[in-house]
Amino acid sequence: MTSANVTMTGSYDYALVAVSVLIAMFASYAALDLAGRVTVASGWARSAWLTGGSAAMGFGIWSMHYLGMLAFSLPVPVGYDWPTVLLSLLASICASAVALYVVSRKKMGPLQALAGSVILGLGIAAIHYIGMAAMRLAAICRFNPLLVTLSVLLAIVFSLAALWLAFHLRNETEGTGWRKIGSALVMGAAIAAMHYTGMASASFVPSSVPPDLSHAVTISVLGIAGIATVTFIVLSLAVVTSLVDRRFYAQALELESSEQRYRLLFERSLAGVHRTVLGGHILDCNDAYSRIFGYNSREEQLSHREHDIYLSSVDREAFAATLKAQRTLTNFERCLRRKDNSPVWVLENATFLEGNDGAPSVVEGTLIDITARKRAETELRQANGLLETRQREIEEDLLLAARVQQSLAPSSLTWGGVSVETFYQPVRTIGGDFGLVAPRADCLSLLVCDVSGHGIGSALVANRIYTETMAQIELGVGLGSMMRHLNRFVIRNLGSSDFYFTLVAARLNRGGHSLEFAGAGHPPAMIVQPGETPRLLESQSAVLGLLADAVDGEATIEVPIEAGDRVVIYTDGFTESFNSQEEMLGVDGFSKIVRETSTLSLPNMKQELIDRVAAWRSGPAADDMSLVVVGIS
Repeated sequence: MTSANVTMTGSYDYALVAVSVLIAMFASYAALDLAGRVTVASGWARSAWLTGGSAAMGFGIWSMHYLGMLAFSLPVPVGYDWPTVLLSLLASICASAVALYVVSRKKMGPLQALAGSVILGLGIAAIHYIGMAAMRLAAICRFNPLLVTLSVLLAIVFSLAALWLAFHLRNETEGTGWRKIGSALVMGAAIAAMHYTGMASASFVPSSVPPDLSHAVTISVLGIAGIATVTFIVLSLAVVTSLVDRRFYAQALELESSEQRYRLLFERSLAGVHRTVLGGHILDCNDAYSRIFGYNSREEQLSHREHDIYLSSVDREAFAATLKAQRTLTNFERCLRRKDNSPVWVLENATFLEGNDGAPSVVEGTLIDITARKRAETELRQANGLLETRQREIEEDLLLAARVQQSLAPSSLTWGGVSVETFYQPVRTIGGDFGLVAPRADCLSLLVCDVSGHGIGSALVANRIYTETMAQIELGVGLGSMMRHLNRFVIRNLGSSDFYFTLVAARLNRGGHSLEFAGAGHPPAMIVQPGETPRLLESQSAVLGLLADAVDGEATIEVPIEAGDRVVIYTDGFTESFNSQEEMLGVDGFSKIVRETSTLSLPNMKQELIDRVAAWRSGPAADDMSLVVVGIS
């Protein structure tokens, strides 16, 4: 007869132990994954996920515990009371429901975490010890209080860690993140450690009392394989369902986000956005569109849907025909009607969408108010028209002034034994230079004048000086007296620092052999014998029109002349010419050209002077140019 105090020796099927640990880890992963789905769900979907998740997670934990118990073998047959087994499964599902509920809340403070871990830990301990209570065998089960307490404490501590991990990993965007897998491995190992600690707390001694086998069942190897297989299937279905739901949820969020972005763009766009039927009836629009047509808001305009934005039915039909033909219009300008019937110009982009299955065709588009721009364009066209008219008038006036000024330019002439060639070219239509050749019976007066500046102002001053100069010549006034008079005249009548002038004048008496010369701030005149270096005749007076004493008592000089001499007087448009290296021709350069051309006939000499200065110059002339060349026989 076997002694009641002899403890039975049990053994483990380590392959089954490994399966139980694997199931614990798989169940932990499912718990982490399901926690995220319960969290994001709401309403009936939340209840469904909580119920299904609790069942799957509970079944996984329960299966791990029973496979762990079935891995333990005793030298006596062992059966299991199935009502008690079902009670342990119910405890597992309830504990799982508490865990999922706690971690799916918006917040989980220390108190909520501690309370949840105590309930979950006690539930896991209940699963284990209720499962052991379901054992039917010819032995008495005795528990080590210390190890039982340790197993319960481990269950609570591990539950606290599991809740913390599940709460902080529930919102991972990836369905199978490495953090989640690692956490599942840790949680599964912890659950297995608690179970096998609980198993270690039990010892079995033989009993002569036969066990109650009225509701007991035995589990075969095939049954063990079935439990493991069903568990893996249930947990796999739970994880796959969670993964599919996660993807649908992500797509739904993306769609909702896209719709929100579209709505924000629609509502906040500075351009008017609309959706209308082809005839103009508004289906939807934003506030910017409504403000363009004189409404305070989108709601106000939609309450006046029948407001006709077209100025006429002809406009409506023309726009509809164009849009139907082209399907898309870009930067299309048209004039529409506001709420108060005033016109509004818009720049529109529109797309025609054909209706399907009897639905009406729709126009979607954007438009911006360009009424101010069109008004500005109209005003600009009117202003341009006035400017063009004024421009034509000015051009006609300038042409007339140019003809008048050209009529005052001296012509080539012969006076006794003296020949004269002249040239005049303003840098603009009219200019401030002029040359003067005035023959009389007893003398020939020659003069070149250069008024400061260019254009109309200089030309008017030059013409006024020309008139006054001719009057002085007609009176037979000497050159010095004439310059003093012109200086006083300009200061008194045209006094301004904006205008001053230089001039050089010469007077040749018939039959004489000397030349009376006077200059005021002007480039030196030149007297040259053919092929020789020119003599320079410098000005004796300052520029005129600024200082009252610009002309002193020695204003004129007598210059001897000989047969063959040529006299060249000119304005600084000739000497102040620059080449491409920014080098100025200057008096020396021009003097060289005068010497080299002095052997030519007088007309050819004049033309060669003009051409060679132009060849030196880079680009067009920058100043008015006047030239008088005199040949003495």
